[in-house]
Amino acid sequence: MLNVLAIIFWGLLMIGIIVFIHEGGHFLAARLMKVRVREFMFGLPGPSIGFTFRKTRYGVTAIPLGGYCLIAGEGGAENPNLAEAYSYLAYWGTLSLEEAEKSSEALGFDLVSALNALESWMTIKGIKGKAGSKKYEMLATTIDGVEYAQGAARPVSDINAAKAHIDKERTHTYAGKSWWRRVVILLGGSFMNLLFAIIVITSVIMALGTMSPTTTIERVVENSPAYEAGLVSGDVLLSVNGRVFETWQDFFENVDTFKVGDVIELGYSHEGVVTSTSITLADNDGRPYMGVTSRPIREQVPFFEALGVTFSLIGIVTQAISQLFNPATFSETVGQSSSVVGIAVEAEKAATSGALYFIVLAAELSISIGLLNLAPIPPLDGGKIVVETIQRVTRRIIPARVISAISITAMILLLLLFIVLTNQDINRYFLGG
Repeated sequence: MLNVLAIIFWGLLMIGIIVFIHEGGHFLAARLMKVRVREFMFGLPGPSIGFTFRKTRYGVTAIPLGGYCLIAGEGGAENPNLAEAYSYLAYWGTLSLEEAEKSSEALGFDLVSALNALESWMTIKGIKGKAGSKKYEMLATTIDGVEYAQGAARPVSDINAAKAHIDKERTHTYAGKSWWRRVVILLGGSFMNLLFAIIVITSVIMALGTMSPTTTIERVVENSPAYEAGLVSGDVLLSVNGRVFETWQDFFENVDTFKVGDVIELGYSHEGVVTSTSITLADNDGRPYMGVTSRPIREQVPFFEALGVTFSLIGIVTQAISQLFNPATFSETVGQSSSVVGIAVEAEKAATSGALYFIVLAAELSISIGLLNLAPIPPLDGGKIVVETIQRVTRRIIPARVISAISITAMILLLLLFIVLTNQDINRYFLGG
């Protein structure tokens, strides 16, 4: 009987680990590209506890599932009134949300929208209070040797100086970076998913090695030809009709050259003594049969061989995902796929089997998540890369309404796929369908 609570717990933990790794990739890529990151949290957006280091807030939210990072200047069109808004706030030092709303009409532009944009750039500080209240403050700085505390008014330079300051601030944002740097940031999540999988799977393969069969007998099937001939566990097979072989594969290839009912002369070693015996081959689904199994030994796998196996697995997953976009293979691929329900059930099974099984499953799923996010569909990372590339080539900004419409359509299709997969998993795991 399935333990629903355990399934929920291990499923959430599994998904949380994979999503956190993905967001960690975006975070590291952004920092590598010298883009400011406002927050990097473990959990879904909401109330949180944590600390601030180098202007980035780290912590855990009230719903510790997955993770997220807020990258300065990512998403949305740039506000054209940033310099004016910055100068206005500098004059006052601090403005409440209500004061900013009232000032918008007099200034002739949406001051709140501009201040929110500056807050997302980490150029100013936004502080939320109780019951939806909020205030905007200038950051602490030193001007001409004079120190100004956070929220303190300061001298207002002319608008050209303010624009120069905004241009400098833009260089620390996602929007202010070149095309290839933005693509690196977008690829960071999937790269980290794949890197995690490569490290885990390759390490496990190298640590566990492979089990290779030997010519030493592990078990003799009762009442089989070998059993009747007196062979026992530990005997070492040496030859068939005088033909010596060195591997278990060679042994079976030799036996397969005979027919059911043939009598062979089997050479073997028993407790170090070489001897032989006659065996009449029995029938096993039309093939000659002796009735022995091999005793395997563990062999170490070299690094590059283990790495090759890992990349082969990535290739298999890539091919499977690509079949989702082929109408001829779509239905079959969906039938072999799982939703979060299936992932949760398999995560619980893996956790029950041991930590190693759980972490390997996380690595395998990390491959799928990383590659799926590269699909050229907004709002996935791959879709964002496509948008960035089109804008780069055409040198035109795609209207936000167009991107929004495509994203909504894609989300509806993904939601329908989610419903189908969830129903499939419920039937598979809970209803016995």
